[in-house]
Amino acid sequence: MARRDGDWYDVMQVCRNGHMITASAVDTPENKKARCPDCGAETITTCPSCNADIPGYHHLVGVAHWGPEAPPAYCHSCGDRYPWTGDTSNAAVAKAEPKSTVTDRVFVVHGHDELMKQSVARTLSALGLTPIILHEQPNRGRTIIEKFERESDVGFAVVLLSPDDIAYSASDPSKTPAPRARQNVVVELGYFVGSLGRERVVALKRGSELEVPSDFNGVVYTAYDDAGHWKFELVRELKAAGYDVDSNKLI
Repeated sequence: MARRDGDWYDVMQVCRNGHMITASAVDTPENKKARCPDCGAETITTCPSCNADIPGYHHLVGVAHWGPEAPPAYCHSCGDRYPWTGDTSNAAVAKAEPKSTVTDRVFVVHGHDELMKQSVARTLSALGLTPIILHEQPNRGRTIIEKFERESDVGFAVVLLSPDDIAYSASDPSKTPAPRARQNVVVELGYFVGSLGRERVVALKRGSELEVPSDFNGVVYTAYDDAGHWKFELVRELKAAGYDVDSNKLI
């Protein structure tokens, strides 16, 4: 698929078992793989029937890019099934399986507070869950956003709002600075609230002066306290989300 100025579609590379390797095979060809790193199957970028490109990211040059989170079931050109679709005749069923609502994988969104991150990770491990910390996962030649999309296949997220930045509003006449969480933390908080639902996201807030995103005003935040009461609040929220966890393991 040729690159164009302004508005254009990239190409997706997928293995024959349906694992997406990259959604930007044209823009970042270095991410392409001859074999799938997950299952070892051969990878393709075009429809086996008509040789049409598998559509990937939609690029709006100089603005943004976005695209599907999973491979399509049918070719947009000839209508034939892709190899990973199987024998089903229902395209909706043929799409990738939805994220599991109960899995031991819990994503930990963090800023620069290393002690806070490690404490939460140890707590999750003690409860028999697997904390997913993005920078600790293998890169496999993926871009950061591709790595995030793949590793965010979780059933729960814990977002650590720590006072890592100091800022103030440009429209504030007093120019009073206030502590804020890192921008990536705020973005990922919104992502998981949208993908998992508010009931599967716990936001741990450190410091009473910390500014929180205005879009989430009214949401109850769990205070991250040195005494460790937050651990039992986290257990309560996990249980409400369907997790079989035992707070006695934290004692």
